[in-house]
Amino acid sequence: MNLIRLLPPAAALVLVGAWLGILRLSIAAMEAQNGMLRKHIAAARLVGSTGEGAQASTAADKLAKDGGPLDWPKLAGVVAEMQKSGGLGDLRTMVHLQQRLRTMSADQLVAALDDIAALGLPAASRAMLEPLLITQLIEQDPALVLARFADRLDEHDDAMNGQLAAALKALAKTDPRKAVAWFDGQVAAGKFDSAALNGKSPARLQFEGALLGVLLTADPSSAAGRLAALPDDQRAEAIGNASLSSSTKADLTAFARLVRSQVPAADQAAAFARQAGQWVTQGGYPNVTEFLNTLKLTSDERVACIEQAVATQVFSNNKRLATADLDTLREWVGTQAPQLTASITGKVLCTAALDSRKLDFGHAAELAVQYSQASGNDDVLVAFVENWAARSNKDEARDLAAKISDAKRRAEMLKRLE
Repeated sequence: MNLIRLLPPAAALVLVGAWLGILRLSIAAMEAQNGMLRKHIAAARLVGSTGEGAQASTAADKLAKDGGPLDWPKLAGVVAEMQKSGGLGDLRTMVHLQQRLRTMSADQLVAALDDIAALGLPAASRAMLEPLLITQLIEQDPALVLARFADRLDEHDDAMNGQLAAALKALAKTDPRKAVAWFDGQVAAGKFDSAALNGKSPARLQFEGALLGVLLTADPSSAAGRLAALPDDQRAEAIGNASLSSSTKADLTAFARLVRSQVPAADQAAAFARQAGQWVTQGGYPNVTEFLNTLKLTSDERVACIEQAVATQVFSNNKRLATADLDTLREWVGTQAPQLTASITGKVLCTAALDSRKLDFGHAAELAVQYSQASGNDDVLVAFVENWAARSNKDEARDLAAKISDAKRRAEMLKRLE
């Protein structure tokens, strides 16, 4: 079984069956980023009564009231550092920015977006700043976001598509008919036409998911009709994209009912797993535990959800993989499906070492050996070797296979690597 079957968020971002596809931004990733900023503000307020915390809070409050122009190039650097570190970064500046954005009207936010566009910033800097303003604009006027940025659908920009899908979802909550009319109009205009041989448009399925997440409870028959209108092989991705990570038990029950009734049996595990990826983005492993405990899943579906949750949690950011992260995922998998702990650990280490994205190869191999020794068997090391041999370098895999302590398994693995 492939460790990843699907998904982005934010998206954070979709290569079915491949770990690296997790880097695409998704609606969930976008919402998680905005939620992280809100948590930063809350954290700053909690320490606002003492020492440096009080000074930081006072400074942020003062800056938030300042009506002067914002230094967008500088702020782009701050956001980049925050994303790179996976931490708070320059907390005071981010608090200031978030507070300032919350005081701005829709017209002011639009003007700020125009200012950013006129600065001629590098594409990467613009891509970091725009979502912050658009997210705030979505809260005020999602219809304006859809009207203003509809032409950006032609750019096939994953990040912008995530923002527009979030706006569609927000509009659907207040005016489902208007949201459906806008989206169907864009489909009719060819904005989501696909050049793929199978006719699949990941962007369209992302937007379908945004609508389905709202219609699932607001208008169940409409949700079922939209899903049934899609080709069979696209339904799992569409309903899996529905953002339900803060839903009630009744909402999840409705989601499962729709999956069972409209998605081909062979694709149902993928639909549930795609949802699990969203739940971990919103609340970490405990959130996925709640998701798993609420639904009645088959063993294969449960495995797919666990694998997807781990992949999303580990690979949806640019932070280097720490031993503590591995220990946390191993502990969680051990509570949900102990038989998967070794294989998932080996696959995570292998993927993390590819191109040294998350770990250097030497460190990843060392950890594989350490985990195997600590468990008293070679399962993690064998999983690491098998995946590394299949995806990267057989010579290095043979060197690692020689470290397998069990003579029989070592001989079998070396023979397979000849």
